[in-house]
Amino acid sequence: MKAIIFFFILFFNFQTYVFSEEQIIGSVGLAIGKITNQNGQILKAGDDIYLGDIIQSEDQSKSQILLLDQTVITLGEKTSITLDEFVFNSDDSKDKILTTIINGSIKVLSGKISQGNPEDLVVKIPAGTIGARGTEFQTIVDEVGGTSKVLLIGPGENNSLGLRPGAIEVTNALGSVILNTPFAFTEVDINQEPSPPITISNEQLEEFKNSINATNNLQSENVQEAVKEAVKEGLFNDNQITGNEIIGDIVIAALNLSDGGITFDEIAEALGVNLEQLLGEDFQASIENESTENQILMANAEGGDGLAYILKYGGANLGDTTYGDFQGIASGTYTYTGNNINMVATKGSGSGTYSGVTAVNFATKVISNTYSGTLGLGSEAQTDFSYSNTVDYSSGTTGDMLRNRIVFSIDNSDGTTAVAPIGGADDFDPNNYTVNADDYHSDGETSFSNVQMNGSPNPSTGSVGNIALNVLQYDAGGIASENVINGQRTGIMPSRK
Repeated sequence: MKAIIFFFILFFNFQTYVFSEEQIIGSVGLAIGKITNQNGQILKAGDDIYLGDIIQSEDQSKSQILLLDQTVITLGEKTSITLDEFVFNSDDSKDKILTTIINGSIKVLSGKISQGNPEDLVVKIPAGTIGARGTEFQTIVDEVGGTSKVLLIGPGENNSLGLRPGAIEVTNALGSVILNTPFAFTEVDINQEPSPPITISNEQLEEFKNSINATNNLQSENVQEAVKEAVKEGLFNDNQITGNEIIGDIVIAALNLSDGGITFDEIAEALGVNLEQLLGEDFQASIENESTENQILMANAEGGDGLAYILKYGGANLGDTTYGDFQGIASGTYTYTGNNINMVATKGSGSGTYSGVTAVNFATKVISNTYSGTLGLGSEAQTDFSYSNTVDYSSGTTGDMLRNRIVFSIDNSDGTTAVAPIGGADDFDPNNYTVNADDYHSDGETSFSNVQMNGSPNPSTGSVGNIALNVLQYDAGGIASENVINGQRTGIMPSRK
């Protein structure tokens, strides 16, 4: 994880604007769905943004605006904003950003202008104003009711990117509050002063997430292409990586799609670089010390939303989740989902795609697992498969790492699945095992880690999961594996109920 935290780091290289009658103040970094300006022009990634523009996102649409000082403004669906004032690198050092949110939800990742005073970056809302100093925040505006909800996201103290903690000030005619702790939350109304800051609840946090994520009902393939193009056009100059200072918000979007994320390979391909160039010299050196099979596995591991969170805000890894950790939770469910996970050959030939869902029921102490997808090894045709099982963890030894391993067979002709005939999953050795040559032998596991993510209100227990599936095809005698494929998704944050 330490290597990952340092490799995926990006940096903007913007030029100071030049005054003109139509002042360019930034560009569109991401456009999913229908994004328009006040002239009805449909905007796409790479289009210029001008002072005075009114930007609007339609239903099931999302956009990110990259301003010249490196500020990133993300618009959720059904959102309208105006870009009222932008002064950067002025002779008298009175730099300023002023924008108004008319309706909807925006998330702001502040850039160079907001490093000084909260008066330098101001977002006007119907009930007042938000001033920001060097941080990230989000607001949801209820245009009809006149109420605005404001959330400070971070970064917080000890974030893994070395960013200075920031703060926001929410003000109206009746009073003001300062939010300086990640995930502090306030509400403000036209007729009422801002409420005292509190730590946001899980339910309220979901509302903020849903207001900014507009990709759930879009075609996954189209979203993937839009994000890859945004990464290519919005964060890099001439398709080349220019530094390693700070992770870009758009890359987090790429890792946080509704289908679970895109591969590092896909991002490298979109940028026109190879994997080693993407990951950097340090990680390249560590890759070269790995076996060929491990290099392929590392290159094709896919990142999820938990990984994106850790990359940006940091967190303390408290170790593997134990049986006792989960046994100590009396009710509720955690569901870990990885959709469309790519599988690649680590030995011989083969490929596939699968989805994995692991649900932990704390009341019954049972974990339910489902693996389903399409795969083919060696010369066999692709076949569909689906397998589900349950694991009772109530009797596991309290201090031991929780094992949630699934071993099953897949008929390579029709995809029929069955429990693999072995004594125990922990004793399985894929290189010393006889299996029906007409079957693939499948070895799946969801592992859990306790990670206290900086600023997150969620408990650390089981806060990150990793779903993996290894499928082997044996020779005619069913003795030695000839072809092996593997796919995994790392850093999955569970949905909690």
